Amino acid sequence: MFLTSIGGIRTVAKKNKRKARLPVKPVRAQTSQGAAGPLQEAVRQLRRGNTDQALRLASQGLATAGSPQFLDAAQRVLAEVHFRAAVRSDKPNKQLQHLDSALKYTPDAARLHFHRGLVLGRLGRLPEALSELDATAVREPARPGLAYLRQLARLATGQTWEASGLAPAEANTLRVVQALLRDGPLPEPTALQEPLLSKGAEMWQALLQMRADAAAAPVALLKEAAEKNGRKPISRILHYYRGLAAMRADDRATAHAAWVSAGGAGLATPWLEQNLKAMLREQILEPAQVGQWQDVANTANRFPSSSEDRILAETVGLAYYHLGYEAAQAGKWPVAVQHWRKANEQISSHYLAQNLALAEEALGHWVQAAEAWRDMVRRRPRKTDHPDYLDDPQVAAIWDHVAECYRHVDADDQVLNSLKAAAKHAQDDAAQRLKLVDEMMAEQHDEAAANELERILELEPQHEEALARLGALYKMRWDKDAMPIWRRVLAINPQNNEAREELAEAYLARARVDTPRSQFLFFGRHSEKEGIKLLEEGLQELPQHPKLLLELGITYWRAGKNKPAREYLLQAYEVASDNVAIVGSVLHELLHVKAGDVVETLLPRVRQLPRLLPGFWLNQGKMALNCKLGEEWADFFFTEALALVGQPWVEETKASVLLQAYELAHEEGAQELMKLYEQRVRDETPASGAIQYIEAYRLYHEQRDRQGALKRIRQAQRAARATKDAGVLKMAGEIEAFFKSGPSVDFLKLLSGMSETWEHEWN
Repeated sequence: MFLTSIGGIRTVAKKNKRKARLPVKPVRAQTSQGAAGPLQEAVRQLRRGNTDQALRLASQGLATAGSPQFLDAAQRVLAEVHFRAAVRSDKPNKQLQHLDSALKYTPDAARLHFHRGLVLGRLGRLPEALSELDATAVREPARPGLAYLRQLARLATGQTWEASGLAPAEANTLRVVQALLRDGPLPEPTALQEPLLSKGAEMWQALLQMRADAAAAPVALLKEAAEKNGRKPISRILHYYRGLAAMRADDRATAHAAWVSAGGAGLATPWLEQNLKAMLREQILEPAQVGQWQDVANTANRFPSSSEDRILAETVGLAYYHLGYEAAQAGKWPVAVQHWRKANEQISSHYLAQNLALAEEALGHWVQAAEAWRDMVRRRPRKTDHPDYLDDPQVAAIWDHVAECYRHVDADDQVLNSLKAAAKHAQDDAAQRLKLVDEMMAEQHDEAAANELERILELEPQHEEALARLGALYKMRWDKDAMPIWRRVLAINPQNNEAREELAEAYLARARVDTPRSQFLFFGRHSEKEGIKLLEEGLQELPQHPKLLLELGITYWRAGKNKPAREYLLQAYEVASDNVAIVGSVLHELLHVKAGDVVETLLPRVRQLPRLLPGFWLNQGKMALNCKLGEEWADFFFTEALALVGQPWVEETKASVLLQAYELAHEEGAQELMKLYEQRVRDETPASGAIQYIEAYRLYHEQRDRQGALKRIRQAQRAARATKDAGVLKMAGEIEAFFKSGPSVDFLKLLSGMSETWEHEWN
């Protein structure tokens, strides 16, 4: 009742608005020349309502005080700023802080003591409030409302109050309050003496009825009183008591509405919060006890504040858990996810997190699934005797699964972090830790990957996969030698193909040190003799390795020794006669060592290579032209390419192979060969569209007629469609797209790309 009668600090401040304004001119007169600016600006900002800026400026002015007069003026301005800040705040504790600060600067200001008493009253600190009001009476005894508030405070603190000096309405109101606060039953009847400090006597009549009879429920009387006394400080109290009266009448809906109105009007007392919480618990717990989970969820949706009560939050979370389970049982995963997400907001359970993770995965929500799995790991029981305890391998497996979820959405950083967490719980699991290494390598964290591999090898020095990965990392670093690593792998498993090939490549790189692109050029050049020695050492370590035999043959040829070169080339062929790349290189290098007869001898065996493509022979012809080995050899190989046309696995047609041979001849400057294949196109495939293709080719290269060439290409396409020549149609389509793609670029660039494609085919 004390707070109801005070009415709040904001109301009193409005009544004294004119008194609160600062006189600017007297302040200016008391300031020094250098410090006047900040203080005057503080006053201007205060009048505009900018209390923060005013406080900063006034503090600056106080710091530069040069005289007692100026110090006094600055302190008065600071006190006013804090007072205004208290007036504008709606939080009692914040108001009290500002009023305390203001009193530091002007400790004898009566209005500050008065308002501090009001705020202390709102905070329920009634003895302190009375002390402040008494201090106000000493300094300003005639302050309006002070006499009534002092006696009300005395009454509220159990002291004797006096009616002298009070208006009749004030004295009559205090008598009613005294009756309400009396210990024991009220005397019958308790008469009301008017006038009273309220609009109508309904408020006091209702309160006296409820005080006199524990079963009295004057709901209508309190509603009428609230309608007449509309000011929030009074109406919120009346709404609260109307809620109490409605509860006495077992009208829970009215009680709840009244208490919500009281809270909306600013009432924030512990008993209001407790009453609302108790009512909400009742509405939620009753259906929960009989498993009516949807009713629980519906009630929680109507009252969002249910999450602030731990018991209610757990009950609501349990309801959503059951609703999600029912939806999942019915295969309604979207509904299950919605319910379990809401449950996850209320309760913390590893069972719930696991179910939510599975549901998110079912819907392809990979990030949400990963987060739910992480929650599940965090919430797992930590005591080893718990039935749901997870050991380290199980935790590592979950983190590994989290990484897979993130991998679905290319969240590479999260994948790496999750695999690190998995490795932390799998110190002795090399396979799990190798997954981390692979991810580190994929993200180019090579140093970290190498360190992790070293740790694995400390535990398992003979771990073949770890050694292979370390060798691959060392291969990419100029300051590391991978060869010892590959030797360790082969010592463990002599059949490890990766280690054999990488060790062979390392020998080849050293033997080719005189080539411009060799990474070993740093160590200096050496002769073919030294290269031969290195390759022979490699063959001792890797007997009959075809790449080393092939390179040894090439190196002997460079040294001018064709006989041993031919021998090693034939050895390379014999040990890898089914390897298209080795076979192609051997055929070409045999021509270099003047062994064309051997090439012709090997030809029947080469033709038996399974699914050999025309591109293999076309590339042989291209290399023969490029190395100036004779147009007759290019024609020889082109003829072999034509012989493959018609095989089930060959897409090229005769016309398209003839065109490719023509283009390669043009690219390498073999004029006679180019004429030969142009004539063969005209004689052997005249209707295929290949003639128009050659005309387009020549228009572009000889006359730079782009439009004319495009026109001929389209004619070639029409002819190819008519004769169903898929090979010419494909080539013409690529050229048309090339012409349409942008500015003019030489055909040779496109053809160069095509030749690389052929090279990949036979490699």
